[in-house]
Amino acid sequence: MPDGPSFADPVERALAAYLDGMAGSPSRTKRSAVRLAVAQAMRDGVLKDGDLLPPEKRLAEIFGVSVGTVQAALQQLQQRGEIVRRSGYGSRVVLGDSFSSAIWHFRIVDRDSGRRLTVEAEPIRIDEIAGPEAGGTAGDDPLAPVWSAFLGADDSYIRIRRALTMSNGAAVAGRMVLRTRTAPRLLEMAPEELHAVNIRSFLQDEFGVATARASTEVRGVCATGTPGPASENAPAAPVLELRARAVAHDEMPVYFQTVRIPSDSCAFAF
Repeated sequence: MPDGPSFADPVERALAAYLDGMAGSPSRTKRSAVRLAVAQAMRDGVLKDGDLLPPEKRLAEIFGVSVGTVQAALQQLQQRGEIVRRSGYGSRVVLGDSFSSAIWHFRIVDRDSGRRLTVEAEPIRIDEIAGPEAGGTAGDDPLAPVWSAFLGADDSYIRIRRALTMSNGAAVAGRMVLRTRTAPRLLEMAPEELHAVNIRSFLQDEFGVATARASTEVRGVCATGTPGPASENAPAAPVLELRARAVAHDEMPVYFQTVRIPSDSCAFAF
């Protein structure tokens, strides 16, 4: 990594500092550290909507990693819809721009302004649960009959739970369930590897599990008594619940996803 005089630019200096903070975890890959450093810079306003990022070669120098690592990290941010990358043009922050239906099938927006909300905090848990028929913990999930009917009966499933805090302060509860045999290596990964990523794209890039399409429905529910996904940071009733069912090109089910948002401050955009 370059020494102090090379960081005269305040954005570069901030990015280097964020990387130092992100690189401390032994379970975090260099790609994740770079991705999270850039995401934190956007979250803190160091990189604002419409700003150009430093060139990829310069980012590699700032972070002390290869250009390939920078490119992989930026690709994940692009899949999440937070930057746009164009050959010969560079990477630009697009937090307020519209999104591509090829990557996203929904976003969470502020109910009053309609502006896209970003994620301020994102505790994540990944665990394996036995199927309802096996008498495992899935049997305690009121939605288990719904997602197990879609995914198909199996011995075990992987559950990914997120407790999101949005940029307007709203608490959002997210959960994704898929069969363990779809992506068993997920259980070996540190949850922080999923921070600031689009899991739909992550499944394809890391495991070759491609989603062809997703059907989505939204309903109003009462969240009373419903536990949060990774902590007690669950939205207060009343909430809007999104249910998404994703299938592969051969129509085989990939995942069942639920997202609950407080209806007094948030809305879904499609």
